Order: sequence, then C-alpha cells, then structure tokens
Amino acid sequence: MSLATLPSGPPSPPRAAPATPAGRLWRRVRWWLPGVIVVLLLGATSFLLTLSESQERAALQDQLITDSLWVRQSLQFQLEREAEALSLIAADVGAGQLGRAALEARLQVFLRRGRESLEVVLLDKGAPSLAVLAHDTASAGLDPFSAVPSAVLEGALARATREGEPVFGPPFATPWGAALVLVAPVKAGSPRFLVAVYWLERVLEEMVPWTFAQSHEVTIGDVTGTVRARRASAGRGRGVYTHQVPLEVAGTTLLLGTNSLRGPPDWITNTIRGGTVALALLLFWSLWALWRDVQRRVAAETRLREEVAFRRAMGDSAVIGLRARDLDGRVTFVNPAFCRMVGLPEESLVGRGPPMPYWTPELMDEYRRRVDQVLSGQASSAPFETVFRRADGTRFPVVIYDAPLRDGDGRQVGWMSSILDVTEEKQAEERERLQQERLQAAGRLATMGEMASSLAHELNQPLGAITSYLAGSLNLIERGGASADDLAPALAKASQQAQRAGQVIRRVHEFVRKREPQRAAVDPTRLLEDCRALAELQARRTGTRVSVEVDPATPAILGDAVMLEQVLLNLSRNGIEAMAEVDPGRRVLVMSARPGEGGGACLAVRDHGTGIPPEAAARLFSPFFTTKPDGMGMGLSICRSIVEAHGARLAFVAMDLGTEFRIQFPPP
Repeated sequence: MSLATLPSGPPSPPRAAPATPAGRLWRRVRWWLPGVIVVLLLGATSFLLTLSESQERAALQDQLITDSLWVRQSLQFQLEREAEALSLIAADVGAGQLGRAALEARLQVFLRRGRESLEVVLLDKGAPSLAVLAHDTASAGLDPFSAVPSAVLEGALARATREGEPVFGPPFATPWGAALVLVAPVKAGSPRFLVAVYWLERVLEEMVPWTFAQSHEVTIGDVTGTVRARRASAGRGRGVYTHQVPLEVAGTTLLLGTNSLRGPPDWITNTIRGGTVALALLLFWSLWALWRDVQRRVAAETRLREEVAFRRAMGDSAVIGLRARDLDGRVTFVNPAFCRMVGLPEESLVGRGPPMPYWTPELMDEYRRRVDQVLSGQASSAPFETVFRRADGTRFPVVIYDAPLRDGDGRQVGWMSSILDVTEEKQAEERERLQQERLQAAGRLATMGEMASSLAHELNQPLGAITSYLAGSLNLIERGGASADDLAPALAKASQQAQRAGQVIRRVHEFVRKREPQRAAVDPTRLLEDCRALAELQARRTGTRVSVEVDPATPAILGDAVMLEQVLLNLSRNGIEAMAEVDPGRRVLVMSARPGEGGGACLAVRDHGTGIPPEAAARLFSPFFTTKPDGMGMGLSICRSIVEAHGARLAFVAMDLGTEFRIQFPPP
C-alpha cells in the first residue's frame, strides 16, 4: 500500500451492530429482573409472615383451651372436695357423734381452709329458729344466709333430699356480690341440713392459680351466659383469645370463661418494613462484610505470627523451665532452660510420655501418682516439690507449678508447668539451719557462762556436805568401835549429796552439748521442774524467787526438751533481769503450764518487772534489737525460731505488773 492510499484524519467510530430480537429482550429483562425478584421476595415474605401469624394465633388459642380445661378441672375438684368435706361433717351430726361445741369447732376448721366459704348454718325444717354454727370472721357485717333467695334454697333442699347427697344451688346475686349455696343433708329423710354459703369472687381468688390469673381474665356465669363473678388481677382481657367451658358441679352447671390479656401480633408490619430495607441492603452489606472479614483474617494471621515469635522468644530467654503436656501426659513443648536443667535436648523430650527420662528410679510411684492427679484435674494449685535427675545422673531438687493450658475457645487442651531449680535455695536453707544451730549453741554457752558462778556455789554445798559426812565417818572409825549401822546414815547422806552434784553437772552438760533435735512427748511438769533448777542458779544473784504452776489438765507437748529448756531459760533470764530494779518483794518469776487454745498446751513465763516500753514492743523479736546495754539482740529471735520450728507461737502480754511471755503449742 502506498502513502497516498492511507486514510487521513481521525478514525471513524465503529458502527454498532444491528440489535437482534434476543438482544432487545435481554436488555428489557435485565432492567425488570431485579424488580421481579424484589416483588417475589416481598410476596414470599408477606406470605410467610401471614402464615406465621396464623400459626401463632392457633397455637395461643390451643394453649388457652388447654389452660382453661386445666383450671376447670382444678375448680371442679376443689368444689367437689368442699361438698365431700361438708357431707362428712353432716354424716357425723346425723350419727350423733358431734355435740354443739364440737360441731362448731369442726366447722370453723372447715371455714379456715379457704376464704371462699362465708357461713355454715344448721337448717331444721321442723324447728322455728335457724342455728348459725360458723361464720367467717373476715366477713363481719354480712348476713350471707339471709341473702339466699328462697327459690334457690328450696330447690337445693329438694334436690339434696331427693338424691341424699350434697348439692350446689345455682349462682345468685347478693348486695356484696354473687354467691353459691351448698346443701348437705344430715341423713336420709332427715329435715335437718348443713347449708354453706360461698362467695364466687373469693372462689376465683382462692381456687384459680395466681400465675394463670396474671395473664387471663377469669369469669364464672350461669347457664344463661350471665357473668356472676370475675377475676381480673392484671386487667380486662383483650378479647382476642377467649374460651368458655361448662363447669359441672354437684347439682348445678356453671360456665367458666377465660379471656387472655394477649393482643393480636403487632410485629408483622414492622417485620415487613424491616425485611424490605434488609433486602435492599443485604447485598452491599454482604460484600462489605466479606471484605472486612478478609482484612481481619490477614491482620489476625499477622498478629498470630508475631505472637508466636514473641512467645517463642520469651520461652527461649526465660531462666525458669517451662514444660507443656497434652491431656494424655505427652510433652508438647519445652524451653531451652528446661533442657539445660535436665541435660537433655528438645527432640528427646517432645512427644515423650510417662515415664520421663529425668525421673529418679526411687520416686517412680510418686511421679506417676502426681501425673494421674494433674491429668484428672484433682491436683491442687499449690507448688509441688520433688527431685529430678540430669542426664549425668545428678539429682537436684525442683519446685513445680501446674496450671491448665487452654485454647482460644477456653477449652483445656493440656497442662503448663513451671519448674524451678531450687538447689541454691536448699543450700542456703541448710547454711541458715547450721548458722541457727551455732547461734543456739552460742546462746546456751553464754547462758552457761552467766551461770558459772552460781553453778560453783551450787556444787560447793553438796561437795562440802560430802566432805563433812566422810570426815565424821573417819573420826568414828579412828576412835574405834564404829559399826556398819553407825556409818550407814552418814555414808547414805554423802551418796545423796554426790548424786545431787552429779545431776547438776549432767543437766548442765545436756543443756550445752550440741546434738540433733529430737522430737518426743514432753511432760510439762518435768520440763518446768528441770528448768526451775537451772533458773534458780540465775535467780539467786538478785534474790528472785522462782515459782512453778502446772494445771493437771495440761496435755503433753511434742518437741525437743532441751531446745524448749533453752527457750524457757532465756525468757526466765530476761524476766529476772527485768525485776533487778524493783522492790525485792515483787521479785517473783512464775513459770506455768495450762491448757491452751485448740486443745494444745500453753507454757508461760511471767515476771513482775517494769514491763516492755511501747516503742520496743513492735521490734522485740527482730534480730539484733535489744534494750540491754550489753545485749546482742539474738535471744528472743532465736527463741521465736525454736518455737516456730515446733509449730507453736510465741507472744507476750502486758500485765498490770510486769510481762507474760506465752508459748502456744498445737495439739500433739
């Protein structure tokens, strides 16, 4: 093609293809189809709503009929029970079993069973007067029997005479409301009758359940359709759901009417309007919700990856061992700290079930029992202490905290455990225990040093006595003629003094020597007597008198006698020093034992000194706190440690004169 043949100017737009009949039809259908769909949806919605309303009306009407029949049955049963009760009383009157007083009392019980009966009279056709036997006290001022029409009464009496059974008369109007009469013959052919008058409104109040009356208007009418009594506790019925059913009682027929307080369904119009708007917005909302859901899923996945990375970093950097198990007890996760703790790699732990490679053989039963308790949910949330074994066989103590492991829906999927290696803590506790023992030994030695001079004086007496008795015996022997009977008393007394000196030395030796604590049942009387002997060595220097008081009902104490002696001697020494500046007549130290709280024993050391200053009371048991110029401040702290090691409690009480320290022990 040459240049002269190329077209000049802009190209012309393409011409539209001629429309075919099918294309024109599609364009018309495309515009009308949404409208047709909307019309069909609205029609279907209207039909469904109409059908739903019709079904709801039918269901409510059926429910009303069922409830009305149930109320009718209840009323019929209770009225028949009233007739039967009055008939039994009439039969007893006819048999001559009831006097006037007994009859009146029984009829009063009959009236008190319900508030619907107003009065009961004894009618004797052959007697000129009427006997009113019982009257409802809540209806004072009314004369129910006089309001009964003669036609109603005569008809009921005739029918009762004819049938020989109690009958109800038709309802009738009175100045105070509609009423009903019940006639019961005393016996067949007798002119005497028991006549009870019922107030129909009270019949409805007492015999129609409260729950039914709150949602329905209940009426009682006669066979002509005249409403005689009405109960509308929550207002008149709406007239939409109503039902009438005959109420057959002995001698008459009543009409029980129910009118529900429910109105016609009023939500249909709003539902149609809401459905129309919802149909228009449904498509746009669904697209927007889909887009938002995709955005949320992407954001949630991003946060999940970040959360997993964050938690993984936390687990890797934690110094506490972390271990996760599923509900079958298999390990699903361990962090590096736990792997280092047991000396095993992660791949050898994850997926493993009991028994675990870090369990010690001698504690296998304990481990299995603990695993069963945890997996069954019976284990407590308190920490659990046990021993693990490293890969090289080294044992080390651990403390385990177990907690339920739950997924995003709150369902438990396993257990998470935090494991702490408490080797250093155990070593520190052991060092502290040894230090405490050394402090206790030092305290005993210090006490022994203070008693040294008194101990020398105490031993000097038995030794001097021994010397005197032996010298006297030698003199008798040298003079000659001394027989064994002459020497026996002196030698026996010398032996007693030697035993006395030996007991003093042995008691002091037991007090100061170092040994492991020994728990045993300790007699409070013997404990205080042993302490008194040592306390008197300290008391003689200040002229203090030591007294021991023991209640015979005091129970035994479970503990270490020597350690408890140390506590009592320390408290005694403090009490003696507190009385150093008071009047000599007040220098009395009382060591007592009595039953304490909860069935345990209570040991007490009381002085009559100057008391404890208020500013020192709060810090009295603190280590290195002392009110003495040359004190170390460890005595009471050690005493409290010893007492608490026995499961007991050490406290002090300010008295009128002095202070009393009390040691409360638990039951042995």
